[in-house]
Amino acid sequence: MNRAKIRRLAVEYTKHAALNLGQALQGVRYVYSHPDIDERAPRGGARHFALSVWLRARRIGNDLFFAAIPPQWHHTPDELEVMTRIPTSKWFQYGYCAWRFDDEGWPKRELPPDIDRRWDPRCQRTKP
Repeated sequence: MNRAKIRRLAVEYTKHAALNLGQALQGVRYVYSHPDIDERAPRGGARHFALSVWLRARRIGNDLFFAAIPPQWHHTPDELEVMTRIPTSKWFQYGYCAWRFDDEGWPKRELPPDIDRRWDPRCQRTKP
């Protein structure tokens, strides 16, 4: 394997890991509450807390797993090509605070005062 190929694999792995670590840390940050649980139990209650921790723990485990494995195992070459054009710090932010970005990855110009920072792209509820 030549140096250019090794470097490309390292860049893809690093950026993919940054995205998934950002998602895992967002889950840790809001482990006590999740938007998908709001309809099942009132926010602030013990049941909401317990259900949120259960869901977040599963997603954090999933995020850490996908941060560890090579992205080539579950992403197409086209997806990885797009990933290499975006800085690693942005990939971390996309995972950690996805609510700040639109579908194209651009920062939202204005964030409403009531935006739900607990949201991530896997939420069943509509986007913030």
